[in-house]
Amino acid sequence: MTSRKIKSQPFGHFPTSNMDPCKRLSPGTFTRLGVHLPALLLGLGAHAVQAQDANAASTVSVAGDASPQGQTVPVDNHAKDSPVTLKGVDVVASPSGAGMAAIQLVGPNEYVLNRSDLDGALSGNNALALLKNVPGASYTATDSLGLDISATSLFVRGFRMNEMGVVFEGVPLNDNGFLSMTGTSAVNVGVPDAIGSIDITPGTARESVFSSSANGGGLVYSLANLKDTPSAEISQTYGSNKTLVTTFSGQTGKLGANGPEVLVDLQYISANKYQTGGTQDFLRGDLKAKQDVSWGDFTLFVSASHAAVWGYNNLSFDMIRKLGWNADIWYPDYARAYQMALPENANASCGAYTCGQLSALIPYDTGQTTNDSIETIAHHFRLSSSLTGSVQLYGAQSKTSASLADPTTPSPSGAPFSEQVQRPRVNRLGGTLNFTYNVGDHVISAGLWKENTRSAATTSWYDEPLLGEGEPLKTTGPYDVYGPAFQTANASNWRIRSQQFYLHDDYAITDKLTLGVGFKGVDFSTTGGGIGPDQAPFGTLRVKNNFLPHVSLFWSPSTQTDVFVDIAETENGYRVAQRGNIGYTASAWTVSNQEEFDRVAQSIRPEKDWNLTAGATHRFDNLTLTYDAFYSVIRDRLLSAAVGSQFAQINTVGLMPRMHIFGADLGLTADLSNHIQFYQGLAVARSFYDNNFVVDDTIFPIKGKAQPGYPIVSVVSDLSAKFQSWRFGATSTEYLRQPFSYENDIYVPNFWQINTYASYTLKSRGAMPEWSFRLDVSNLFDRKNIGTSTIAGSPFSGDYQTLQRSAPRQLMFTVSAKY
Repeated sequence: MTSRKIKSQPFGHFPTSNMDPCKRLSPGTFTRLGVHLPALLLGLGAHAVQAQDANAASTVSVAGDASPQGQTVPVDNHAKDSPVTLKGVDVVASPSGAGMAAIQLVGPNEYVLNRSDLDGALSGNNALALLKNVPGASYTATDSLGLDISATSLFVRGFRMNEMGVVFEGVPLNDNGFLSMTGTSAVNVGVPDAIGSIDITPGTARESVFSSSANGGGLVYSLANLKDTPSAEISQTYGSNKTLVTTFSGQTGKLGANGPEVLVDLQYISANKYQTGGTQDFLRGDLKAKQDVSWGDFTLFVSASHAAVWGYNNLSFDMIRKLGWNADIWYPDYARAYQMALPENANASCGAYTCGQLSALIPYDTGQTTNDSIETIAHHFRLSSSLTGSVQLYGAQSKTSASLADPTTPSPSGAPFSEQVQRPRVNRLGGTLNFTYNVGDHVISAGLWKENTRSAATTSWYDEPLLGEGEPLKTTGPYDVYGPAFQTANASNWRIRSQQFYLHDDYAITDKLTLGVGFKGVDFSTTGGGIGPDQAPFGTLRVKNNFLPHVSLFWSPSTQTDVFVDIAETENGYRVAQRGNIGYTASAWTVSNQEEFDRVAQSIRPEKDWNLTAGATHRFDNLTLTYDAFYSVIRDRLLSAAVGSQFAQINTVGLMPRMHIFGADLGLTADLSNHIQFYQGLAVARSFYDNNFVVDDTIFPIKGKAQPGYPIVSVVSDLSAKFQSWRFGATSTEYLRQPFSYENDIYVPNFWQINTYASYTLKSRGAMPEWSFRLDVSNLFDRKNIGTSTIAGSPFSGDYQTLQRSAPRQLMFTVSAKY
């Protein structure tokens, strides 16, 4: 959708967050949900507020290791002399730390983050963490840079990242979830430090955002613009846990009088885990080249990444209470894990649990390797002064090996456990075609997308050695050191055909009022499933709808005020996951057998959502107020509740006829002086189910309950300052009342975290480059928070091993040189 840019200015913004530990979460008890509004220190000012909420359904009491906690997320903020427009946002602080951030309203419920707004982001952070400033966004991760995609989570106004339309350099990424069978994770595409802009529509994705998973908002990533002159930047970050981030970005400028322009980015990250053994290594890079021609240009984009990540063990509230916050994998202590898993020790005492119980809760190792690549060529053309268009062809490949030591399946060698490995493989080939026609007061756009996807998955078990007779397997591979897999299960493959077309008109009724009207049509067909002897479910599901309308109105009655209304209907394809999938994906193919799949296929219907957002911004001389309210009605959502262990997860799948999400965002930005800016944001979002969840003859009482995993209240405070070459910032983020289970009998303890930063820039002189020095401290008070709480899905009720803590205090020091 084409939109007019408003004179909204950048605004300082929010931090990252982690969540409060399970300080008290025991079913049946009322929880005191203290609201700790950030205390922003460091000489920039102080701000503290407390409130109470006595309506929690239960408390979880977690003793162990430590200290009361709740945490906040910091973000960067920086605004200069111009007033700042802050859109109220439900923000989740990124584990990176406070940095300069800005967001601009550019259309009805449409925002943009530009490169200058992202310069304050911590080097090495992932592409999802950059969205902490987005209205209604909630981001959490277990490690400080979000390298472990299994424990990285993003919600925007109640929609998870795999329920949003995400595009990178024109390429649809589709389902962004861990172990996705239809898409590519944004964490594994490009170098985040090189992202030039992010176009965000938090309420609903625009018709022109091509995706098979766009129930909610849209995210459109673009790399930095190519320049005519050469440039280069090198940065090195040193941090806690032996973290090293090395980044290179360079542009050739125009090669020759009429030659192409080329951009290259490369980043290598190496870090130790902050507890127990294991490393996290990530190599990613991208290349973009553009050749201008008289009628347009040709653009080539290539992205590739490889990650080898040792993960953190999933926890439950009971585990935190009895074992403490550092309960993690046994690696590298193979002997201890081995002895504990021996059958003869099953009933022996190993502290708070028997050895058999503890072996089932804590594996020897866990982690994953990922290899992702995208290649695309696009041609932008101009047919006349009023008619332009583009055509793009792309290919995308993703390979993942997610592993953990499995004590429920002993090795043929006699070792008491084996290495279980889930291997999704995804190959996508597609193309897009777009046209834009300017005529009178109308800007008419139309487009078509087609994609064919072939995906496959299998679960394999590999032999571990007897104690003392060889090196144990590594969670990042290779796995066939002691021979090929001795057992396989859930071998499956699918073929997915996706098609979308759209038509949209932006009509400038007056200079101050623009009406947007359009629609899209979708057709998603998926055939596949089990192909192995254990007969995982197999079948075909199709979604087709030729008319999904979208209407918006954008009004600027004065240069100080903007008002908008935006409403759209969406419909997505059925989600695909293999049986035994580790994660939260609700898919008909994850059920236990063919009979259950056939039953589910008869009753389910494709999810349809209506998303409505209305908002306004008013700019005073030194103060900006922003408010928006939103409502979504979600019909026929497929829910999946997790039962069983992490070694053999079972998903119970059923249809929820209707659920609702409503909320509001309020933001206040004040320029306290020419050098200091303060932001205060409050976001409230409440979801509820219209009916109980029924599986066969069992009724689960979730009517009126809130969606698990998404905080109902978010409070963000940010203070930033700039004095000549110095910049400082501190951000506090708090998440309150986050349901843990579908029945809401347990809530995740409040999350509170403060992130801070200080930087100094030495301007270039002569041949000397511009030098920058920056210190980031995330989780300043070293509070214990729960990061992502729905890693393996959500239980119907009670406790479940599906959450992970967020990182303790992390220090990062970055030196960069810009040429």
